[in-house]
Amino acid sequence: MYFVLVISLMVQIYTREIVCSLNPIPTIDSKVYVQTLFELHRQICPVDKYHDLVVYQTSNDAFSETVLPFIMSDIVYTKIVKTHFSKLHITYDNYFHSCNIIFIDSWEDLSIVSLLQLSVKLILFYPKWIQSEKNVSIVRQLKKGYEVVYDLDNTVEIYRTNLFSKQKIALDPQNIAIPDEQHDLHGYRIKMYCESFLLRMPKFEKYFLEQVAIKRNATAIQTSDISRGIEVLPIINMQNMVYSWIIPAFGTTYKAVKVPRAKPKPIVWILIDPFDLYVWITYLMLVLTMAVTISLFGKLLGRRRFMEIVLELIMMCLAGPSRAYGGSFENRLITLFCLIGIVLISSYQSLVISFMSCARYGPEINTLKQIHDQCLFPDDMYAKFYNFKTFPNGSLPRADSECSLISAQNNEIQTLIILSNLEAENNSYSKESFIMHSLENYRFAETKFLEYLICFSIQPFLRKLFLFYIQAVFESGIYEYYYNNKTKPNWQYQHKTFVEKVVRLEDLLLLWYAFVLGTLMSMLCFVVEMVVHKMLKGFFVHQ
Repeated sequence: MYFVLVISLMVQIYTREIVCSLNPIPTIDSKVYVQTLFELHRQICPVDKYHDLVVYQTSNDAFSETVLPFIMSDIVYTKIVKTHFSKLHITYDNYFHSCNIIFIDSWEDLSIVSLLQLSVKLILFYPKWIQSEKNVSIVRQLKKGYEVVYDLDNTVEIYRTNLFSKQKIALDPQNIAIPDEQHDLHGYRIKMYCESFLLRMPKFEKYFLEQVAIKRNATAIQTSDISRGIEVLPIINMQNMVYSWIIPAFGTTYKAVKVPRAKPKPIVWILIDPFDLYVWITYLMLVLTMAVTISLFGKLLGRRRFMEIVLELIMMCLAGPSRAYGGSFENRLITLFCLIGIVLISSYQSLVISFMSCARYGPEINTLKQIHDQCLFPDDMYAKFYNFKTFPNGSLPRADSECSLISAQNNEIQTLIILSNLEAENNSYSKESFIMHSLENYRFAETKFLEYLICFSIQPFLRKLFLFYIQAVFESGIYEYYYNNKTKPNWQYQHKTFVEKVVRLEDLLLLWYAFVLGTLMSMLCFVVEMVVHKMLKGFFVHQ
């Protein structure tokens, strides 16, 4: 009995081997797969945008082994073949700048699919038996890219699942036409991250997201919750960030120095401002040169002491000569000096009169040196980082020296608009009151720190869409118009150029006071000089 069973088993095995040997070995026509893959790849990944082709050779199937050499022979693209992979080997270039082809023939190959499911361009090449009912979980993961399904009868099928409508369509391998999935987003919720205290502010980023959503039938959402994922992340501080996947957007951010505005000068400054320091130094050098010349070559005035000659020359400008002088050289020199004095004093008086009708302001704080010399900052980490002078916390410095570092966006007006919304929520000030108070008392210095463009980090599958609309914003000027439309004319602060009143006789009293004071000083100096001269003359007579 045992022998009969063994014989029957051997007969069955031998019969099966004969039957299997009679089955024809399928012939692989690689041209069908290669042509389909080439056409699909070139439509999905144009060489001018996606020059790199990354092939993940995880399959040992005969079909993939046949197709791979033809793909590698294409000299148009730069190709990389990976046979070993891990999460560490997946870079940002694989997500944003590369076209990825994965050959699949087993369960183990799905791990690489899950790592690349957010890739911009992904082609999956796998046999048809994977689509069996027992592999439903596998098929769901394969919906992230373009599915190229091959069978033993040299047939190819191409499937694509729309990420937004969740509908699966079949593409004709003989006439491949890639659909524009981003033309209609089917109500997809595009979430943009925004700080909680900025959610109510009318920022351009919110307006931009809403316009994109309207154009493409999507839903725009601004949220401060990142636990459920976000599609758009504005990056407002690019310090020490160098990434190829970041998209430059509209606007700039920087650290601004908020400094007090220059105050109007006191009216007494009109006596000093007409001539600067160099004019007074030149006049003094002229007086000294004239005094030395007269003391050496003068006939009458040259007999006086040097200091007496200097005082006489100064009094000539104020009230004319007070001592006798003579000689051809001395007469010509003093006459010329008196003419120069007349011109100097006349121009000085004219400038004083004109300055009385013009509003005079002190110098503004703009340069880094002026900030270091004139500003006092709160004692915090930012002031220490820039090595600025600080005042102790809890104390108050002078109003003309208190400065601060603030995060600014684009320019002073737009920054004040943003800050006014915060003040309106936290305090009882109105937005316009806060803006007008800031403009009248403070300004931004011309020196800026850490100025960067505002950038976006966008999910790969929406990157192309946002690149298009960001470029449209730059070309149309919508960004500038948006904020200019929200700015009021009275928010542009300007110094008062002219005093808003007519110059009357009473306003010129200061000039008369200066003239009388100069005359009295001249007379006083003359009297003192005469007294000293008589005292010295009497002293020498007694000797």
